[in-house]
Amino acid sequence: MIQRIQTVYFLIAAILVATTLFGTDLFSFDQGTFVHSTAYHLFRGVDAEGKKVDFWMLSLVQIIFALMIIFSFKMRHRQIFLGWILLVLNILSSAWIVLGSIAEPMQCTMCNEGATNLSYGIVFYLHAAAFIFVFLGIRGVRKDKKTIDSLNRLR
Repeated sequence: MIQRIQTVYFLIAAILVATTLFGTDLFSFDQGTFVHSTAYHLFRGVDAEGKKVDFWMLSLVQIIFALMIIFSFKMRHRQIFLGWILLVLNILSSAWIVLGSIAEPMQCTMCNEGATNLSYGIVFYLHAAAFIFVFLGIRGVRKDKKTIDSLNRLR
């Protein structure tokens, strides 16, 4: 199980997605008041009470999918299917962060009119980098499946 390179790829993807659960900033911007978001809350101002965000649930689902892929190493069809679902979930969650960071300054009524200094946190980039490792894992599983199918033809 662990000797296969795609297992390492899926494990790295799970770890990268798990970084969002540490409570660090996904994005922040300054438009009159400082606003920053974690996977749990969206904070306006320094001492303001945060609005609840449930992004952590989507990250947890992605981690569970990655672990399911790792532990279903004998069923390659299932690994490929779950891998594509994980890839789509990763793309959608990254798009959710981007759209949320764009939509949030538009909803701010107390903010000044003008340019927003939007910056994404390192956690967003790590979360987006998991896409590459999921894709490499799917490629590895497909390569294994092709090798095993060609060995079955030789018998």
